Amino acid sequence: MQLVWRSLAILVLCIAPALGQDNGGLATQNPAPVEITPAPSNPSATPLAPIFPQSSTPGATTVSRPSRGAMPQGLSSAAGLGYGPIRSGDIVEVSIFDAPEYSVRMPVSSAGQIAIPYAGLFHIEGMTSVEAAQAIAKLFVDNQILRDPNVTVTTEQFGYSVTIMGEVKSPGIYPLAGKKRLIDMLTEAGGVSDRAGHVIEIFPPGSMKNPQTVLWDPTLRENDNAELTIKTGETILVSRCGVVYVGGNVTRPGAYPLCESNHTTLSEVIALAQGTKPSSYPQRTLLLRDSGSGTRLIQKVKLDNVLRGKQVDITIQPDDIVFVPPSALKAAGKSALTAAVGFATQAYFYAR
Repeated sequence: MQLVWRSLAILVLCIAPALGQDNGGLATQNPAPVEITPAPSNPSATPLAPIFPQSSTPGATTVSRPSRGAMPQGLSSAAGLGYGPIRSGDIVEVSIFDAPEYSVRMPVSSAGQIAIPYAGLFHIEGMTSVEAAQAIAKLFVDNQILRDPNVTVTTEQFGYSVTIMGEVKSPGIYPLAGKKRLIDMLTEAGGVSDRAGHVIEIFPPGSMKNPQTVLWDPTLRENDNAELTIKTGETILVSRCGVVYVGGNVTRPGAYPLCESNHTTLSEVIALAQGTKPSSYPQRTLLLRDSGSGTRLIQKVKLDNVLRGKQVDITIQPDDIVFVPPSALKAAGKSALTAAVGFATQAYFYAR
């Protein structure tokens, strides 16, 4: 009996440690509660912002966000098309990277404004693409709409244009992109026509008065003004080539255009009229020229001396009148003048 009790005691001592291990040692822990002290808080710390805060869809014009303090330095922006300050009528496209709901494409109003989604009206006139992108990025930040927007502004600048009129193949309004020369703009208009003259007038922006007059050689042999820089808003007027009126005792009287050269001489004009008739009095040829004040200057020319090289040839100007009198009017200068003016009037209406 004593042996049985001793065996039972040994068995209890062996089972007790095993039961303590199955409970994970809880039987040996202190039953009193343990107090856990939280880490100290830092009320001045700025809460973490999401990596892409602009990706969220706004629910109102101004989205409530945590305070961000100062504006981020170096707002991302970029410039696209556009060669100068943005003007009314230009097409402006504002693109926000990773936030297409804020992008917009629209013309600039007459007040110089565009409407930006969730930000309202924005005055963009007078800014370049770079300046507009930076200003719009700042607008988003100041209104707590986007934290660090990447803004790109591109423009199609219809406000930068040049009007080309007159004797060109395709007159119209052409955009002025970058630095353009006179020859560049005329080329865009298809070039000058066959009736183009040697004078081009360039009017200042917004005015059709006080033009700059430049000489132009349609043959492109003597074009000192081809490199002339054209400014936005200017109007280019290509004049029609002038004519010279040849009448009197010549084989083919009529009006002859001066399109080929701006150095047409008196002898060349007589050649165009196929020379004088045998009954003419070339030594009393009359040259009538507009004085610019509504009157005409009259010059007597000894045509035979010019044709024989004894006298300097005369350069003909547009609207000159050359009259070779017949021999019956040798001494009647006044009659020759009257006949010349009458011929010029008839030729003028015929040429028009």
